[in-house]
Amino acid sequence: MKRPLTSQFALSGLFVKLMLSFLSVILLLASFNLFSHLYLSGKVYQEVVRQNEQSLKQAVDGYENHFRLTQNMILALTQSDTWTANLGILSHLKENRRYDIVSEVKSDLMTLNGNPFLHIENFILHFKAEGYVLEKEGLSTAADMFGKYYYSGEYPADFWSAQTMDNQYLKVLPAASFTETTMNSSRPLGRLMPVMIKAIPYEEVYGIVMLNPQRLEQAYGDSGKNPFYIMDAQDRLLFSTAETELPALEYAVTASSHERIGDNYYFYQKGAQTGFTYVRVTEVAAIASGLRGMRVLLAVLLTAAVLVSLLFSLLFSYRLNQPLQRLIAAFDRKSGGAPGKVSSVKEFAIIGDRLSSIMENNRFIQNDLANKNSLVRQYAYTHKVKNIPLNASLGELEDALHSERPYASILFKLSFTRLPEEPEEHTLALWQLIQRLFTGEESENVALQPEQDLLLLLLFDPGPQSGILQVLGTLQELLADEPSLYLTIAVSPVYSGETPFTDAYHNLSGLLKERRLNGETQIIVEPRASSAKAIHLKVTHGEELHTLLQSGSEEALFGWLDRQLEQLQNKDAAAEDFRAFAAGVSEQTSKTVMKLNLPELEIGLVAALSGEPFAAFYSSQQYSEWLRELVIPVLAAIRSGSETRDPVISFVLEYLDKHYGEDINLNLVAEKLNLTPGYLSSIFKEKTGINFSEYLNTLRIEQAKALLMNIDLRIQDIALQVGYQNVNSFIRMFKRASGLTPGEYRKRAAGDLPVQAPASGEEL
Repeated sequence: MKRPLTSQFALSGLFVKLMLSFLSVILLLASFNLFSHLYLSGKVYQEVVRQNEQSLKQAVDGYENHFRLTQNMILALTQSDTWTANLGILSHLKENRRYDIVSEVKSDLMTLNGNPFLHIENFILHFKAEGYVLEKEGLSTAADMFGKYYYSGEYPADFWSAQTMDNQYLKVLPAASFTETTMNSSRPLGRLMPVMIKAIPYEEVYGIVMLNPQRLEQAYGDSGKNPFYIMDAQDRLLFSTAETELPALEYAVTASSHERIGDNYYFYQKGAQTGFTYVRVTEVAAIASGLRGMRVLLAVLLTAAVLVSLLFSLLFSYRLNQPLQRLIAAFDRKSGGAPGKVSSVKEFAIIGDRLSSIMENNRFIQNDLANKNSLVRQYAYTHKVKNIPLNASLGELEDALHSERPYASILFKLSFTRLPEEPEEHTLALWQLIQRLFTGEESENVALQPEQDLLLLLLFDPGPQSGILQVLGTLQELLADEPSLYLTIAVSPVYSGETPFTDAYHNLSGLLKERRLNGETQIIVEPRASSAKAIHLKVTHGEELHTLLQSGSEEALFGWLDRQLEQLQNKDAAAEDFRAFAAGVSEQTSKTVMKLNLPELEIGLVAALSGEPFAAFYSSQQYSEWLRELVIPVLAAIRSGSETRDPVISFVLEYLDKHYGEDINLNLVAEKLNLTPGYLSSIFKEKTGINFSEYLNTLRIEQAKALLMNIDLRIQDIALQVGYQNVNSFIRMFKRASGLTPGEYRKRAAGDLPVQAPASGEEL
């Protein structure tokens, strides 16, 4: 008989209790969300103001500290007696012709320019009476400096000639755009902020520090997210990140405050040391509009959430209650009597009474299963071992297998002499063939595929190694009739169960490198000593290949390459040794290209070694053809360059190639040619496309790379041999050129480091 509807919705019923619980949770969450929004929305404006004031204070502290640091660094330099004496000599350079002082003062300027924390683009000493300037590139006339190299419409050459420092020590000028105009070309230098420094005690000499305001903004500001202004003590705009003008502000007496004008807040603070005023603009009106929209959106979402929650609560409660009612009816029909109450919820009381008999019947089943747990675990473990997938890692295998049984491992590497139309299907078919040879339905041997072209077999209780080699010999005979592919098979000895699988895999990977250069399937059991490393070292560090390349003779160079490849073939060298030889030839060719200043060929040489070009090589003829294609463009460029090379540039390049390990500079080389350093610098840059100092440093670093291959040489000794008197300067220049410290480069070349970016630091 069907129960009355009123009994299902009684106050003690499950449906009513569920609905009341859902309604309580919905009301509590809605109240909390509404209260949180009303409370937090009132704090938004205060938080915006606080964060902007704190951000501006950090920016002001950064700028003030930077101006103070710059002033202190320059003041420490100007208080030097040597500096003062040198400036006195240079202020009458036309009379005394003491050009030797230039390099010493230039070195002091480079010290400031090289400090990355000062953000100085250049430090220019202006000798007004003499009409010339001294900066990091050397001496030049004031007209050339401010009319060509640092030209600005706001600061022409006449402006700097009319400037005086009076009683000021430091004068900051507004930022302006500068350009460099040389050789009928113009290059923008960006916006720079000139800072004039008085050269005590000389009235006609002052310094001009070109600060980079964009870097200062990146270091101390918010990288242009909000407009930012700097004004001096006379309210003159020194720098801004926005094109709009700053409106007139009524600055408060306090050092830090803010004003609201229109839709913007203007936060400003005065620097304690410089007296500058720093202003940052924030659009607060947009935030207020967003808050209003957020309130409307929250109200809509809250209303929708409550309605949806009520609807789903009603539906969920009803759907949960109906099956329980049917279940209770079924229990009543089976038992034929009314149950006693054991819970305040009527439905739960009925279910509890009926389930007690079910639980008692299941107790026997649970006891029986507990007695069989050990047997179930044993079957499950065996199933897990036998069903390890092909792409399982060695780490997962170590977790799955804890047996101490002896085992042997075999690593197969597949290579194609001619790539088929569907290589994946060929690879899968070959792997399945190998697994059928060594594994069966009842075997516990395991097959893993670390990579697409690799297959690893683990054979447990394999017996003697001779049996494994016999099966592999059969496989080798089967593959002899398939000329489009071949295998390299590395076989381990029989290990005890204590040897980790990862160690076995590492040893097999090393055996794969012992493969000889041919297109046949090879079985490798133990490593053989290689005799080809000496040839690779000779190619990398010798001068024989460099001389042949400089000669431009294809016949001589091709003959030499063929003899080296033939020598490797006669010594039964491994395929890895052929690869090392080809890589060494490419490396030495790159050095020759660099020495001869042929930058258009360097990109091609770097691209030639990208993407594992030797992975598919299986004959010395392929290496010969690849090497010929590599050096033919280089020989053609060398022959062409030898016909048109400027004699001055030829002398400089040959002199640097012979004397790079000595203490040489631009002035020394210019003196040997009876040329001025400025003229030699400009003609060298024009003919070679690279600065003199940059070329010299690159040459030294390349020679240092070759010396680093000799592990018996200390890094200090290598630095001296290539012309660096200070080992720290050598390490810094080496890392700037190659991205690695010398010690890291030496380890990388020895194969001890992975390919990722190097860590900082160097051990000597």
